[in-house]
Amino acid sequence: MQQKIIGSILLFLFIRIPSIYAQSDQVKFIIDSTVSIMKNNAVNANTVNWDRVRNNMLMKAKAVNDPYQLGPAMRYLFRSLNDFHGAFFYKDSMFQWHRNEPAVSDSIMNEWKKGVQSITMVLDKDIGYLRIPSIPIVTNDDFNTKAQELNDSLCSLLNRNVKGIILDLRLDGGGAMHPMILGVEQLLTNGYLGSFRVKKKEDWFLRDNGFFIDTTLFSKISPRCNVNAQNMPVVMLISPNTGSAAECFIIAFKGRGNTVLLGSKTAGYLTVNNGMPVGHIAYINLSVGYSADRSGKIYKEAIAPNIPFTGIDKFNDIPNDEKVKAAIKWLKLHIR
Repeated sequence: MQQKIIGSILLFLFIRIPSIYAQSDQVKFIIDSTVSIMKNNAVNANTVNWDRVRNNMLMKAKAVNDPYQLGPAMRYLFRSLNDFHGAFFYKDSMFQWHRNEPAVSDSIMNEWKKGVQSITMVLDKDIGYLRIPSIPIVTNDDFNTKAQELNDSLCSLLNRNVKGIILDLRLDGGGAMHPMILGVEQLLTNGYLGSFRVKKKEDWFLRDNGFFIDTTLFSKISPRCNVNAQNMPVVMLISPNTGSAAECFIIAFKGRGNTVLLGSKTAGYLTVNNGMPVGHIAYINLSVGYSADRSGKIYKEAIAPNIPFTGIDKFNDIPNDEKVKAAIKWLKLHIR
């Protein structure tokens, strides 16, 4: 009788174990679908042993029945692809793998906490200063609104007959590149400025006060100045926090004469990201390519400054900021 009871207990445990550790159908669907999307679209897909990665994913998520608990497995998947720019979204949760990032300076952190705003001023009588913040986009109308606001700021300087421009990107962590580039169109030539290099080449154009990718219009503005500043000297201030769309913005200036980068290397978030649904359940942002400048050079690493310059950032005392002073010095030497 005792042996039968023990045997019954063991049988009960063996029956229960699969249900304790088996994934729900929803979790298994998310894993299989996400792996399939990455295998077919990720820029680094060819560097991964997908059979091994999928098996490891299933093992890491073997006890998961709730998608909210998929964080460790998803971070493993992004790490396998070396994709620190992408992210996985499930309802109100986001799972992302973070590489080792450089420490953010106190001056930058303090400004971010306050909320970074665009600032314009004229320095040393004829040097225009324009701070460009991150430009997050919520709706399609935001493309036009943000581009117009930035261009209004630039025009307020150009209409004051400045001879050189400082574009401060030290606090620009990204968002959307289209309004950034269109917002300073007077500094750039109309026509081809660069491209996304994904499964097919997608070209960037400025034309008729609009920003286009191939033939698709993304942003449109009505400029409030008629100033040709294509040859005006420009200094772009950069930092380790200048990233993503801000780096694409820099790439659009590559090949422009009389232009230098001053500061420290950028963040290196240079992959092109594409958003893709995972069924009707979740969503994934995935690195699917890189950006190239107008000469065809592809950028995969952090962008280095032409003029390396370290020092404390004085965002609340721009005229006495050492990097701004260095930018003014360079501009004065290149004003014609």
